[in-house]
Amino acid sequence: MKNYFFYKSNSYFTLKKIFVLILLAFISSIVLGNYYLLKYDKYTDNGYSHVMLKDETLYHWHEGAKIVENVKSGKNFFLSGDVRSKSASNYGTFTKPLPQRLVAIYSLLSGHEIIDEWEPNIKIKLGGKLPFLIIQSLVYYLALVYLVLKISRIFPIENCFFIVFFLAFEHTIFQYHSSFWTESFYFTLQILILGLLFNNSHKIFDNLLAGILVGILFIQRSVGIFYIIPIIIYFIFSYRSKSVKPIIASVIGYSLIVLLIGIYNYKKSDIFYFYPSEAKRDVYNYISIPVLAQKEKISESEVQKKETQKAYKWLKDNSIKLEDEFDLDKIFDISYFITIIKNGKDKIKFYNYINKRQYKIIFENSLVASKLIIKKTFHFIVLDPTHNYYYNEHRGQNKKPVFIKSKTHKKWIPYRIIYTLLIYFVCFFGLIYFFKQKNYQLLLLLLLSIFYYIILFGWSGMPRIYAPSLIYLSFFFGNGLVLLMNLLKKNNSIINN
Repeated sequence: MKNYFFYKSNSYFTLKKIFVLILLAFISSIVLGNYYLLKYDKYTDNGYSHVMLKDETLYHWHEGAKIVENVKSGKNFFLSGDVRSKSASNYGTFTKPLPQRLVAIYSLLSGHEIIDEWEPNIKIKLGGKLPFLIIQSLVYYLALVYLVLKISRIFPIENCFFIVFFLAFEHTIFQYHSSFWTESFYFTLQILILGLLFNNSHKIFDNLLAGILVGILFIQRSVGIFYIIPIIIYFIFSYRSKSVKPIIASVIGYSLIVLLIGIYNYKKSDIFYFYPSEAKRDVYNYISIPVLAQKEKISESEVQKKETQKAYKWLKDNSIKLEDEFDLDKIFDISYFITIIKNGKDKIKFYNYINKRQYKIIFENSLVASKLIIKKTFHFIVLDPTHNYYYNEHRGQNKKPVFIKSKTHKKWIPYRIIYTLLIYFVCFFGLIYFFKQKNYQLLLLLLLSIFYYIILFGWSGMPRIYAPSLIYLSFFFGNGLVLLMNLLKKNNSIINN
């Protein structure tokens, strides 16, 4: 990647002002995090469910507490934790060991006890969480400082200012620094990877480190599992005959992390695997069940009931042993079986059954599935800067109906669409900017990264999964905004003359 825009200027925009901007964003993030904790670091009416830590986030803090207990009892930190717990089975996150370990490290270093009561229900201890959010924000904004030092040798400083402004304050990104979701650290890793790739280096160490960071990206959130592929494609088209060494180095780095995950899972469950188990049932839940509901013209709950009976028959036919006695008529979710299958290898077999079943349904109903996937993909790319607030305010406090069916959600849809279109409008001028400057290498990397999320995960219809794309869109936004402002100034100058 050539330094097309190395900057020598007495412009109003300077590196110092960009660093001040980052500092202000960091302080704002702390203020918002403190606000959320003051408002939502509490229990719901049942006296034990935490408002902010629910679902996946509760799982990570719960497992983090287990790791802390294991370490205090003398176990190895890296082999602590439990991949066979029912919570792990429910959430399907035992291939993502990083978030829970970050929580455990925080607890061990700060002395903060995570769990107040273990029985009869898990009760998260109140207080002591603000330093975690501060550290989470700090590492992100330090990563932005690192990125600035890289991009200031690629783009004009004015463009850099607006790129960083977007990354620092755009609320779809900003909101996650004040939450316990896995996004904030994931964004940080994305920025570090981009910084390394911007080096345009053929050095083995640089690309080995990039591969390692992609592996860490994967263990932070499973959506990063295939991100090594866009990087390989980028190397091939950018370096051509010189791409062999960078590809090999990055793949080795990535494979080291994946191998460690496989070894960890093997030691904990006698099964070597690294592919996220939730990937074998997410399509089933988000696409296959709705497709069958549309085809048979019945509710999704009725479809789930039928699918549960088919799954139970499969379990019996394949002699899969279950732990507990249960009433089949009261099971309305196929995932329940995962929690009561005794043997770890049998769980993998059942995941494989779900995986085959989900695609069988899609292929047999390809037209209905295609329409649904297109619809969900459009929903996927609509930004949601209100997600964290309404997750705490609505779902965190178990308000009815569920948020996605509430009047508040429907009311926000037009505003979200307008906001999204404004962002994309500016980004369109950023696309023009890259073509005008013939900076095709960086353009390729950014587009590959954005379409990675859309193509692989658009079917989920979940804007939260799309949020990482904003890290790459920031370069289109910052450059596009400058180009747009220059065009407006030029038009005004012509009119005035």
